Amino acid sequence: MTRPQINLLLIGALPPPVGGTTVLFKQLVDDLKESDDICIRVIDVSRPNVAGLHNTLCALRCLALLLRQLPWASVVSFHASLTGAITFGPIVHLAARLFRRKWIFRGFGGDLDTWHRSAWPFARIVFDRTVLRADRLLLERKASVAYFTPQTSSPVEWYPNSRRRSGMPGSTAHSRTALRFVFVGHVKPAKGIKEIVQAAQLLATSGLVVDVYGPLQDGVDSSWFADSPVTYRGPLAAHNVIPKLSEYDVLLMPSYALIEGYPGVILEAYCAGLPVIATRWGGIPEIVDSETGILVEPRDVTGLANAMQNLIDSDQLLAKLSRGARSKAAEFEADRWTQYFVNLCHQLSTV
Repeated sequence: MTRPQINLLLIGALPPPVGGTTVLFKQLVDDLKESDDICIRVIDVSRPNVAGLHNTLCALRCLALLLRQLPWASVVSFHASLTGAITFGPIVHLAARLFRRKWIFRGFGGDLDTWHRSAWPFARIVFDRTVLRADRLLLERKASVAYFTPQTSSPVEWYPNSRRRSGMPGSTAHSRTALRFVFVGHVKPAKGIKEIVQAAQLLATSGLVVDVYGPLQDGVDSSWFADSPVTYRGPLAAHNVIPKLSEYDVLLMPSYALIEGYPGVILEAYCAGLPVIATRWGGIPEIVDSETGILVEPRDVTGLANAMQNLIDSDQLLAKLSRGARSKAAEFEADRWTQYFVNLCHQLSTV
């Protein structure tokens, strides 16, 4: 039976800049354009990295577009990380209620509950009486779902990052004699770059390969990799990440970044059949377990080196974790979560 078409107004940031939230929002927008039973319009809230009057004008423009499009919409969906949630989220709520429209809040990242625990009372009250009263709250981390569920009478559900894996190559690297480790992401200290270099130096006689891809940030430069077994390969275009990962055996993600939800590159590694060595930090333990990788403590160079050595020494362990990674990829398949979102929109439109 064909479902009636509904009008969906999507609010979120599209690239540029390219980042975790913008890529995920664009992925959903592109998927929904292919849906026969949803007609979408998009308000792009992305703005240049500047402050002052320009940001104010961008906010006023988005508000004007919101008020203009709301009479058309059956359902409204706002997709934002922490800053957007606490600044524009209350406005979306008030506007949706003014026009009597159902609305969905999708929160990116793993810091929303951290902020909520220590927020100023006034800011927290505003958030609780607006964003937390959305008709449905979709949050990236299971820990965030557990925290916010008692805070609101609105349904709170897990909606993780996702990646499209159809047609993606599996890893072809296992036949090589030297185990190949790779890091892909922002090349900065908080992502554990120094620890990767130091761990590789401890294992220099093990015949391993360690390559790093991504933009250099926060004081890291090419000298960090001089006289070490680690090779810096430069930035990597988003569409090339999974094909490039398939040339390696193991992803390294020893992050201790202040805000760490579900790193997209871990999900991309799973799509390529790569196990992960990562830290017990942020949302990482929710997506990396003993079936898909090895967890170490943040800033623990020896622990990181030992985990790498374990995989160098054991083809059996590497094969087991690679199978687990491929199996785990299905849990974060983009088509599955897009369909979940479409069904939710239809459900709300009939309430």
